[in-house]
Amino acid sequence: MKRSILARPALLARLPIATALLIATAARADEARPLLLALDKGEISYTVVHKLHQVTGTTRKVEGLVRLQPGAPTLVQVRAPVATFDSGNSNRDAHMREATHEPLHPVAEVKGTLPPVTLPLTGPQDLTMDGRVELNGIQHKQAIPVHLEPSGPRAVRAKFSFPISLDAFQIERPELLLIKIDDRAVIAGDVLFAVRE
Repeated sequence: MKRSILARPALLARLPIATALLIATAARADEARPLLLALDKGEISYTVVHKLHQVTGTTRKVEGLVRLQPGAPTLVQVRAPVATFDSGNSNRDAHMREATHEPLHPVAEVKGTLPPVTLPLTGPQDLTMDGRVELNGIQHKQAIPVHLEPSGPRAVRAKFSFPISLDAFQIERPELLLIKIDDRAVIAGDVLFAVRE
């Protein structure tokens, strides 16, 4: 004849300990699984300089993913359609799309790896991403400084800024009064990633 667990006081006393162990094990298993974060909102901009003025083009039509892998590098991808950058001057924007061969290469993209990141962040972190930038159909490796800030237990805000050479990406630099814009452009972003449910 079988006895009920309630009739065994020693087993009943161990039940809270067993339950706590099961919960802790489940929490550790959840922490050990990779997490996928999707870009929730943000913007990317480029800034170029001419002797007479500075121009910034910005887009908020940004998409991206981050894969957090316990004990392994964090994988990052952020991209934006070239046609969505707005500098406040439609002629200048049309020329930018022409110079980057936008019909053939419609997306500007940054992807790479960061050192391992764990959520929730305990505070701000400054890391360097081993990245690859693709623009005008050309890819270049780039070390990209990234500043991370916590944004709740399941989200992270990332800010980055880095220079590129327009000549290296074979982008014909526009002229104003027979003077070309500088070869150096600065790419910057401020994006929020949240755990994909």
